[in-house]
Amino acid sequence: MKNNELFTVRPSLKQYYGRTVTKEMKFDEKTDNGEVHQTLENCVLTTEINKEWTQCGIKNTLHSVQTEELPEGTVILWTEKEGYIVPDVAVYKLKDLEEEINSVKEIYKDNTDINP
Repeated sequence: MKNNELFTVRPSLKQYYGRTVTKEMKFDEKTDNGEVHQTLENCVLTTEINKEWTQCGIKNTLHSVQTEELPEGTVILWTEKEGYIVPDVAVYKLKDLEEEINSVKEIYKDNTDINP
């Protein structure tokens, strides 16, 4: 496979507010509109949703309670629509991403496309 170039999917560098769950962490949070109320204690995230809306003249009411037992070290990200969520993709702090990039550069240290 000579003369092939190496490419990486461009990462999004957008920053998201979030937390890394610890055994000691506790919180009681609500979204600005009050539809989502969440608590965390003993690594258990409890999400309560109370929402009402009308669609095509039909009144809808939603009341939901969900609990998630999160392993210590789980990253949760804040969205104003859903409150804290467990992301479905890997997330990094910038310092960790930089370490990973340096490791990849070391693996391919003889490749002038990565290390000009």
